[in-house]
Amino acid sequence: MKKLLLIFLVVTSLVKAQKEITVEQDTGTFFTKKNISIITLSTVLAGSLVGAYVVWWKDDFGPFRFYSGDWFNDTGLNGIDKVGHFYTSYLFYHLQKDLLLWGGHSEEFAFWTSTILTFGFALVVEVGDAFSPYGFDYQDLILNSGGLGYGILQDNVDIFKNFDFKWSYIPKHNFSFPPKLSEDYDGHIYWLSIDIHNLFKSSVGKIWPEFLRPAIGYSVEDNGNRREFIAGLDFNLYSLFESSDENWNLIFKSADHFHIPAPGIKFPSKRKADFRGIVLN
Repeated sequence: MKKLLLIFLVVTSLVKAQKEITVEQDTGTFFTKKNISIITLSTVLAGSLVGAYVVWWKDDFGPFRFYSGDWFNDTGLNGIDKVGHFYTSYLFYHLQKDLLLWGGHSEEFAFWTSTILTFGFALVVEVGDAFSPYGFDYQDLILNSGGLGYGILQDNVDIFKNFDFKWSYIPKHNFSFPPKLSEDYDGHIYWLSIDIHNLFKSSVGKIWPEFLRPAIGYSVEDNGNRREFIAGLDFNLYSLFESSDENWNLIFKSADHFHIPAPGIKFPSKRKADFRGIVLN
């Protein structure tokens, strides 16, 4: 069943891509931005699902089972994986929507396609996990839905545009390619970046640099057994490099979902605060 579900979603995405692919009548060319956006999106989605199968599920079949973890208190995780689920759907929604808008698709098409594919990907991953030792985790799916929902709120409610989620990752234990993200949670930091310039534009925002933002980070240490919080800085790449070239704008808008190492103060549990000129992990 797991294989069939994976094949179904991959084929569905490719069929959807084929329906959207056209030949520009004026130029007779196939390689239009609209086609490139659809092909790129479908390829990444199909590759991600196949990658998930190879890394997590291959040769690991079993009966359908549920995971019974404790939200943010699992031993060796302390909620870092749950925050990761929130961020992943938040990231996927924005990247897909921005790519489709860059390709010239309508706002409605970009919104519904990115929303459906983001939720569908999260659901298929959980169903895949259900037939593996991981188990179906409704908590993960709720967090994925929360990340998707927050991305939608940012597009529709102005106040949420001032609070962006970002991620940084520097391996702490296992330097390998491709990186084993789920085996090295100590290297993850999830950030909430705050746009002071826009949020307080009638007061302190007038003198606050648009590209510079305070940020609050969350990570774990000691193989996920201890939580730590971080107060640091973040750089808004899009405001720094925004140009009249929409190709470059897409690149920097996409890159801005990731946090660049910057100064910060780490607050590990049961230890003194630790100032670092560059917070890596």
